[in-house]
Order: sequence, then structure tokens, then C-alpha cells
Amino acid sequence: MLATSTITPIQNHESPVPEPKTGKRVVVAKELGYCWGVRRALEIVEAAAETTGPIAPIGDVIHNPQVVERLRERGVEGATSVAEAAGRGFRRVAITAHGMGPHLAGEAASAGMELIDTTCPLVTKVQRLAQKLVRQGYYLVVYGDSYHPEVRSVIGWAGTSKAIAAKKMDDLPWNAPRGVTGEGVATPPRKVAVVSQTTKNVDELMLFAQNLQAMVMPEGGEFRLCNTICEPTSERQNALKRLVEEDQVDVILAIGGRKSSNTARLAEVGTSLGVPSYHIERIGDIEDSWLSNAEIIGVTAGASTPDDVIETVVADLARRGYSPPEGGIRPIDPEYVPAY
Repeated sequence: MLATSTITPIQNHESPVPEPKTGKRVVVAKELGYCWGVRRALEIVEAAAETTGPIAPIGDVIHNPQVVERLRERGVEGATSVAEAAGRGFRRVAITAHGMGPHLAGEAASAGMELIDTTCPLVTKVQRLAQKLVRQGYYLVVYGDSYHPEVRSVIGWAGTSKAIAAKKMDDLPWNAPRGVTGEGVATPPRKVAVVSQTTKNVDELMLFAQNLQAMVMPEGGEFRLCNTICEPTSERQNALKRLVEEDQVDVILAIGGRKSSNTARLAEVGTSLGVPSYHIERIGDIEDSWLSNAEIIGVTAGASTPDDVIETVVADLARRGYSPPEGGIRPIDPEYVPAY
């Protein structure tokens, strides 16, 4: 009897070419939501509230309304000043993640109140740099929003009248390059240095700096630019740019509090890339008209936006017929600490 054998067909071991994804779906930026500095601030204030009772941050600990509401339930409720906090019966006040000028420590001490400091170390770095530049004889320009607590804190720590916040050239006290003379002409001093609010757009900072440099450099002027935009801000902006390039999104939703500067910058970055982009706080802000012709929705979030708020938006989009991202929003490394 002849032996029989089974002939196995030759297998093609090459990996199949993946089919392109189609249909309505949500894609998320690889860097979004809470940054390390925000997590640190919340951990500090939550631990203090849990162990020793109510705390009054002077302002919002972070610029996110959902987080502020949750903290209020745990005895952490913002005040506009040390005097107001004392009048409401608080015995402890906190500096927010955005920082505060040196005056607050004196006010707290005078009122006999404990002071808890949650300032982001990356903001502290800018405050110390501002002091150093002033000691070196520079007139300090802080590129940012004059009303923002971080900007005010940097100017406060600079401790000089030769410092100003500016976001456009018209905000400056000068209107002509060094060496120009005539009636109504105001020119810069010989030494000018620029630092930036940590949550600004680097492209806009560079344009502002180039224009200011052209005013300062003539007639032996000295100009110094210190790019103090923080790494998490740059990472989130760059991740959004990559998202637009790789996924060809139709609409961008940038999730974060209305007061969140870095969230506003994300929406501006998306718009500059030619994609309709909207800054939203909650799902109720989403308008049906934005999504009427959108197949792919890109989602990003500011550095003070918690994951569950992002997840709520993604879940709402899923109810509208958009496939959520595979693997969720993002992995979290609880041990991550930035180099600052």
C-alpha cells in the first residue's frame, strides 16, 4: 500500500496591506489633556484639603470649570484676595498653578494664614529668569495676555517698572526703531529682553520677536529672546499639526475651559491649518452645523482638561454615529516628570 501525503499550499507570509479606514470616526491627538504641572497642582491642593481642611486658592487652581466645581465639593473654593478668604473664614490660601507675585506671601503672613504654593515649576522658571534679566539691565517684555495671572506673576517677580506685557507691537510703549528722532517718536532702550507666557504659540512669538528685534537692534541695541513656552504646550500644538497632516480631519474640537489660554491656542492652530476649529468646554457647546459635512473629527484638549471631560465629548460624538478611537484617549504615565 502506497503511503499518501498531504501537500500544504505555499503560504504568503507577507503582511497584508491594511485597508484604509473609512466612515465617520473620531481621531485624537497623541498629546492632549492634563499636563504634569496641572496634575501636580491638583495633587497638592487635594491632599492638603483632605488632611487639614478647607483652602481658598486665590483664583482658579486651574482653568477648567468642571475641576473647579469638583474641588468646591471638597472644601477648595476660590477667592479673589487674601482679605476675602479671611473674611469668609478660611485659614489657608493657595497660589494657583499659574503663579502669583511675591506680594501674596506677605499678605498671607500679615493675615496669619497658611500659604500653599501650587505654582507650576515651569512657571517658576520664567519668574526666576525675569528677575535675572532685570538684574542684567534688560527692559523686560512678557509676551502674553496682560490680564492672565501667569503674566502678572512674572511681572510681579521682575520687581521693576521697566517691564510690560504685550501680545502685539501696538501694546509696546515704542513706535519707532532706535536712532529715529522727531516729534511723537518713542524708541526702545538699548537692552530689551523677551520672555513668553508658557501657553502661547511659538510661531506667533517668533513673529512678534522679529518685529521687536528690528526696533531694538539699530544704534548698538541689544536684544534677547527667551522662548519660555513650556514643553507640554508645544507638544500639544505639534501633536495637533500631525493629526491634521496624517488624518485629514474635517473639523477640530479643542476641549478646555473658556479661560484656558493653551486651549484657545489649540483652536487657533487648527484654524491656521485651514480646518474649522472650535474651542468648547462641554458637549452642550457643540453645534450640529459644525458636524453636518464632517466625516473625520479631530479632538484635542488643553493642558488643564481632565480625561473624563474628553471622554464625555468622545462618547457624545459616538452617539452621533462617529466611531471612537481604538484604545481610548491616551496612555498615562503617572511617573512622568519633565526636565525643567
